Amino acid sequence: MSALRRQWLWPIALAASTLIGLLAALIGEGGVWRSLCWVALGLPLATIAVCLLRLRNLPPSARQDPIDRL
Repeated sequence: MSALRRQWLWPIALAASTLIGLLAALIGEGGVWRSLCWVALGLPLATIAVCLLRLRNLPPSARQDPIDRL
C-alpha cells in the first residue's frame, strides 16, 4: 500500500461514514435508517475517542507536537 493511500484511507473512510449518516438522517424515516444514521455518525466520534485514549496512554517522551512531525 502506498504511503499516500495509507495516509488518506482513514480520513476518506470517516468522511464517507459521515456522509452516509447524514444522508440516512435526511432521507430515511425511522427503522433501519435511524439505526444506520446513529452508527454511521457515531463511527467518527468513536474513532476520535479511541485515538485520544491511545494518545493518553503513550509515555510523555513519545508524544510529539503534530507541528514538529512536519
